[in-house]
Amino acid sequence: MILKDRGLLNEDGSIPIELICRCVTEHEEKSKRLDNLNNYVDGKHDILKRKMPGDASNVRVVANHAEYITDIATGYVHGAPVGYSGAGSDLINALYTKNEEDSHNADLGKDISIFGCGYELLYMNTEDEPYVELATLNPRTTDVVKDTTVRHDTMFGINYLPVRDIKDVIIGYQIFVYDDCFTYTYEAKNLYQATSYVLVNQVEHFFDDCPLIEYENNKKQRGDFEGVMTLIDAYNLLQSDRMNDKEALADALLAIENASLGDNEDERSETADFIKKERILELPEGGKAYWVVKTMNESQIEVLKKALKDDIHEFSKVPCLTDENFVGNSSGVAMKYKLFGLEQLGKTKERYFKRGLRSRLKMICHIYFIMGIHIDYKEINIVMKRSLPVDDETLAKIANETEGFISWETRLQRYDPELDPELERERLRQEKQEAAQAEAKAFGSYNFKSVTETEGINGI
Repeated sequence: MILKDRGLLNEDGSIPIELICRCVTEHEEKSKRLDNLNNYVDGKHDILKRKMPGDASNVRVVANHAEYITDIATGYVHGAPVGYSGAGSDLINALYTKNEEDSHNADLGKDISIFGCGYELLYMNTEDEPYVELATLNPRTTDVVKDTTVRHDTMFGINYLPVRDIKDVIIGYQIFVYDDCFTYTYEAKNLYQATSYVLVNQVEHFFDDCPLIEYENNKKQRGDFEGVMTLIDAYNLLQSDRMNDKEALADALLAIENASLGDNEDERSETADFIKKERILELPEGGKAYWVVKTMNESQIEVLKKALKDDIHEFSKVPCLTDENFVGNSSGVAMKYKLFGLEQLGKTKERYFKRGLRSRLKMICHIYFIMGIHIDYKEINIVMKRSLPVDDETLAKIANETEGFISWETRLQRYDPELDPELERERLRQEKQEAAQAEAKAFGSYNFKSVTETEGINGI
């Protein structure tokens, strides 16, 4: 997110090229941080850049906690599809099915987890019956410019891509700018020089808002593993040095006392080769031979390794699901305590993600309004479920035991928030009616009449 005063726009509300160029430059200044975050997920950690003096062993081990944290956090929040209900939700669900929204949200959620923000573009496809499509844009070349008011309303969005020749050499750039009404396409030879920007296309998009939506991970737009990168580096260093020590142990020096391998260099080399080949060493009386090795305290190393690993998971709020705390049968309450930190992380991610989903729904509903279909996006309920094993037996038991002092709708929602109470009530009524008819038939009554046909019976 880039903050700019709305007064920098032209009097007619259009965007000056100088402002676009300045925003692109500011985003490029953040690219080093974004590239580093992307490298860590890809396993390109700082330990791989380490150099050792001379011929010293330089084993470089990468324990990719960054990828683990991203995968677990993303799967926990975005592993289950988002549910939509309410008036008009059938059209929304049909549209999202065409877009494979569950996969789209997972990709978007991964960007949010890595970079602290993700970007989604809404656009109309070019089919005979066009509909809204969704696309994720690379956060390293995309940004949203918002005003400096307390609301931070979106002014416009930018996305720039390098243009390469057949030899993969950058020969220019394409810059796409999105405001409330139009999509502008610029071409430029120099990304940082406003005078090189040339407007080549301008198309109306009809979304009545900026179709480039920014999804935030948290208030400070920090990635899920960004706060523990130094701990990840320390863990990599410890494991690498541990392997280097093992290499040094294999290459230990042989020390010889009160003995000689030869009178000159040739004789000593010949004796050394003989020892390596025959693995026999003959020493005179009083001579000694021993290996010069570095003493390793494995217990202390294991303690430090565990401490670093625990700190990584504690401060990232993403637990290690393979440790002893998650082995065996645990009660639902105990499991909730173990996942308490991850749940708080999930609630924050969900809250900010729903804000973006609301913006998406608002623009989609505006397109439907143009088509003559009225859908109030505020009436659509958004439900995000956690991707965790569900103890259906316990939930059913709780729902049954709370009968009498908690309403039926509340108990049903606690059992499964995605169930529609009215639909379930109608299904339950039909089942009871069919059961009553089956029971009556079993007692020999085969002539069923409606209530209207039996009026007057029993004094009614």
